[in-house]
Amino acid sequence: MKLLMNDNKKFDIVYLTNTPSFYKLNLCEAIAKRGVRILIVLYGYGDEAVNTELSNNSRWNFDFEFINQGNSNTRNKIHSFFRLIRLMRSIEAKKIIYAGWLAPEYNLYSFLSPRYKNAMVCESSIFDVSISGINGWIKKRIINRMSVILPSGQPHKDLFDSIGFNGPKYITGSVGIFNKSDLLPKQTISPLRYLFVGRLIEVKEVELLVSAFNRNGLPLTIAGDGALRDKLKAIAQPNISFTGFIPNEQIGALYSAHDVFILPSKYEPWGLVVEEALFRGLPVIVSDKVGSGIDMVKNLGTGEIFESGNQESLQAAIETVSSNYEKYRKAVDSIDWQQRDKNQVEAYLKLLDK
Repeated sequence: MKLLMNDNKKFDIVYLTNTPSFYKLNLCEAIAKRGVRILIVLYGYGDEAVNTELSNNSRWNFDFEFINQGNSNTRNKIHSFFRLIRLMRSIEAKKIIYAGWLAPEYNLYSFLSPRYKNAMVCESSIFDVSISGINGWIKKRIINRMSVILPSGQPHKDLFDSIGFNGPKYITGSVGIFNKSDLLPKQTISPLRYLFVGRLIEVKEVELLVSAFNRNGLPLTIAGDGALRDKLKAIAQPNISFTGFIPNEQIGALYSAHDVFILPSKYEPWGLVVEEALFRGLPVIVSDKVGSGIDMVKNLGTGEIFESGNQESLQAAIETVSSNYEKYRKAVDSIDWQQRDKNQVEAYLKLLDK
């Protein structure tokens, strides 16, 4: 537990989330630097590479508390729930932010907390969430416990519009703040060099990507590891290279050595990696199941969106970006990242006006 800075245990925002992802911690830090007293509550560590180690010696301007030690996937949810109750009874909070509806202990607590205090951050979009059946009924009950929604982008806002949520909805424009300290100069070469970064698992649809580049012969780098690694290597032609897992602090050099980023996922609530690629100057190609596609690609003109699972549609997007590369690159370079981060923080600050 780290309630060191705030001895009276009064907080403006208590953020109930899963694991200490670096981009969520960066966001909380930016909010805290605006004079907001914030406590982030976590239920353990995950296997994701984005997790950051936290300790009482961590130099953050916010406070944090783990209600479960160890792996989040093996936590005892009942124990976590009662630890959460004890924690919340020991502090005061103006607003409580819930990270979606996937944590049972947080969902239950939303029924104990006054509705006017409750707000939800939502990375899920209308592309990937079903609101039918018993699961949909449960989601609606949880959502109805919220007074404010913080959707990541337009498709995420559309989800709440579709179920009739009539409270305030403040679009954040992202799921957090990624690291921006390793921007390196890059030079475009011909033919364009294509890049995928992510886990090598079925939902990322990397096999479709390999099949497309086996056919077109263009240079593709696949960075990441996962269950499909050996299968993908076995079917890939020599124009496709595999780097294995690349630590986040080394990812800047990888982007600078490539020209176009592709994310072919058949399910991707947001896709922070799209923002990371754009920041480092790469136009992007994403499937129509990538949550950030509307806000970061279509609306900004930074690349192309193709039909998920359709290899011909993917190839057409590759050809379009190749033929119009300078147009897309100009749009990428015009993004004001400082303003985007500021807008994201201010979406959270609006909670305190309610």
